[in-house]
Amino acid sequence: MMDESLIVAFRTHIWDEHIELMARRLYAASIGARFVVVADETKGVLDTAPFEKISHTDDFSLFDLPHFPAGQVLWYNADYPLYVLRRAFPKAACYAMVEYDVSVTADLTAMMRHAVDGHIDLIAHEVRDAPHDWYWYNWIKDHFARPMQSLIPLLVLSGRAIDHMLKARQDMAKRMPPNENAHWPFCEAFIPSVLLALPDFRMEDIRDHAKLPHYSFSDARSIADPIVNQPGSIVHPVLGGGRFIDKRVLFEDINAVFDAESPLRRQLSFADPADFIDRLTLAVRRRKSPEMTARFNDLAILLGWRSQGLKPSIAMGKPALVSSVSQWSYFQDAAQEASGGNNGEIVGDFGFHTDHQTDPWWQVDLQDNYFVESVVLYNRLDQRERCTRVAVLASMDGQDWHLQGAKIDDALFGGADGHPYVFKFGTPFVARYVRIAMIGEGMLHLDQIEIFGRPQTP
Repeated sequence: MMDESLIVAFRTHIWDEHIELMARRLYAASIGARFVVVADETKGVLDTAPFEKISHTDDFSLFDLPHFPAGQVLWYNADYPLYVLRRAFPKAACYAMVEYDVSVTADLTAMMRHAVDGHIDLIAHEVRDAPHDWYWYNWIKDHFARPMQSLIPLLVLSGRAIDHMLKARQDMAKRMPPNENAHWPFCEAFIPSVLLALPDFRMEDIRDHAKLPHYSFSDARSIADPIVNQPGSIVHPVLGGGRFIDKRVLFEDINAVFDAESPLRRQLSFADPADFIDRLTLAVRRRKSPEMTARFNDLAILLGWRSQGLKPSIAMGKPALVSSVSQWSYFQDAAQEASGGNNGEIVGDFGFHTDHQTDPWWQVDLQDNYFVESVVLYNRLDQRERCTRVAVLASMDGQDWHLQGAKIDDALFGGADGHPYVFKFGTPFVARYVRIAMIGEGMLHLDQIEIFGRPQTP
């Protein structure tokens, strides 16, 4: 029978097969409690079926809470969704909120029942005095007599604890001058610090209720790692697919891929190469080292990550032009400005920037005739919606152009995030010049353009 006094919330802003697997794992650890997905739908609706969903956005004005910092409201204020849960289930006695990258095989329902029976207000990990050299210390020292910190990917809280936190946030918001949001307390400090003032406050550590073979801020584990699947454990962070690689390379030097004993290589051994090879390749290419690329190429073939070697972009460093320059361009010379689009630096920003015009373009002289097999477009990661419809044209002389392919939908694509747009040509076309043109009015400002193929004359 479901205990409506216990609410388990799987917190996420994304949804795919890997996230659903984590949700199902948490559901299995929460039998007997009411299980919901608390979904941030700021950027769109998430299909979390078959799970019950509690939806919210990053606008918490109904709670009289500030929208700070813009673009990172719910990362910075991880306590905000708790207030949504409390409003949705006001009669519940205990709430567990678990981030989408936490693997739980311990009995979470038993942990929550223990909290209710023992009048425990908070179960978290490593609640301790905040050191003065902690990055967030100066943001909290003026708010609390005893600044604290804690890891909060998994929290178990009493209803009165959440009520106390919300009132404290609202009182702070009333006292905060309009331009002083920079002193708004970070969630990892706010939650434990403010709860210390709760009368008869009681707390326990997660380690008192579960094995913690790995529970930290970084060092992501593959969802297939045996450590993650130990019965009775809680592990963080745990990721699948491309997000796993993104998290690993964020905190670990990519050179670790060449060390068979490195944590990175160990984690890769548990993952599907199809999930990581493209992003790992991108991380290597960012180093702009032919030697590293060649070495990685050999390793990838040896370990069966890919069946054939990496090919260099035939556009790399070749003479290029843009249709116009603008006030946002790095250079006012069209050739110099265009060179930022094929210099190999995939950074997530724009490599070149045209002016606003009809069908703006970037083109490259391959300096010889090539069979072009594919073209890869790396969009800038902000303002990506400005470039959705785009065409590939080819020419032998730079004057007479022929359409070879076009993307005519409005679906967004990325680049440095591992999601560039790829034109693949089943029948390669021959060209010396290749042009990338936006379809319609606008400004063309891509990060990088890669072209792959082989010489027409070997």
